[in-house]
Amino acid sequence: MPALARIPADRKSAYKRPYKTRSQRRERDRRKHDENNDYKFLLRVGLAIGALIVVAVICAVQGMSEPTI
Repeated sequence: MPALARIPADRKSAYKRPYKTRSQRRERDRRKHDENNDYKFLLRVGLAIGALIVVAVICAVQGMSEPTI
């Protein structure tokens, strides 16, 4: 009878958590929150600058369209 070759079963490594302590988890959440606020802040600033440019262009167009005396 031929000898059966046994394939060694790979030992599964234990699940490793991406962080170990509560302080590390809080720091990760704090960084994530800060990154989201930076994006929102830049979006608001961009919209405000865009609104100012639109108002300036409208005023310039109205000033050019008025007849001079």
